[in-house]
Amino acid sequence: MQTQNRLQQYLSLILLACAAWLIHGFIPALLWAVVIAISTWPLRVIFSRKSKLQDTGTAIIMTSGVAILLFLPIVYALILAASDLGAITNWIVSSQKTGIPIPAWLHLIPKLGDQAALWWTANLSDPESLSTFMGSADTSWVKSLIQQLGSQATHRLITLVFTIVTLFFLYKQGNELSGKGLALIHKMTGDTGKRYALQAATAIRATVNGVVLVGLLEGLVIGTSYWFADVPHAAILGLSTGALAMIPFAAPLLFTGVAIFLLIQGHLAAATSVFIFGLLVLSIGDHVVRPKIIGNAVELPFLWVLFGILGGVEVLGLIGLFLGPALMALVVMLWNDITERTN
Repeated sequence: MQTQNRLQQYLSLILLACAAWLIHGFIPALLWAVVIAISTWPLRVIFSRKSKLQDTGTAIIMTSGVAILLFLPIVYALILAASDLGAITNWIVSSQKTGIPIPAWLHLIPKLGDQAALWWTANLSDPESLSTFMGSADTSWVKSLIQQLGSQATHRLITLVFTIVTLFFLYKQGNELSGKGLALIHKMTGDTGKRYALQAATAIRATVNGVVLVGLLEGLVIGTSYWFADVPHAAILGLSTGALAMIPFAAPLLFTGVAIFLLIQGHLAAATSVFIFGLLVLSIGDHVVRPKIIGNAVELPFLWVLFGILGGVEVLGLIGLFLGPALMALVVMLWNDITERTN
């Protein structure tokens, strides 16, 4: 009997390993769907109770809402990028005919301004010099970059589609799946494993709230600086900043680009203000507000929250942003259980 049970365990492990190998390309979509389902499950419960719909109807509406929130910004960003690409193309064609004039702020740079202005005049202001300069530059990396961006965009869109499909079934059968999952964990590990599973779900939900809400708030606040600086498309740029603020070290790329744009336009004070204000808002949001929201929900110290977010992104990519703090919460819980047991 013992030999039969052992063989059954080995067979189960082999089947699980084969299944994991078979669907390994879809694991990111599965993880994203699980994270979204866990974080939005309280909304699903409230909506189901108030609407009195069956599981299928609730799943359709909840999945549609998430799909709209995910797809609309991406589609709009692609449309905006396409229109801006046309404007950039026209600017390049015009610059090849007339040259690029020297920006007024270039002379204001201490010690280097005059030398930079001379270089600009010799290489960029004159159309013939500009054509020579552009012709001598190696632009093969541009084509490679565009191809990589296209490939990555296609891969992300495919992952997003499978995430939405998986999310529908999680919304529809979530109660049954979670009940059976907790029962299996309890059967294998007892009350401790069940407690750890519930703590992981709480940590994921708290991380999503901290990352998303704080990121959107940072985008809103930094977006006001775009508006005061009279930057074109300030609202869209603010929303994009909020989306990038959810990713460590990503938002500075956008508001630094806005500051450079203002600098090229000759608005030195506005560019400096946008850049410094963006750094200040991100410092407060990322290092004070976000760890506090996540840490208070799962009783996780600030340092472990920070390590979980940064380490999770480095090892697992964007999904690690939400799984990293959950793992740290389980480690801290394990540490507390061991130390209390030894005492």
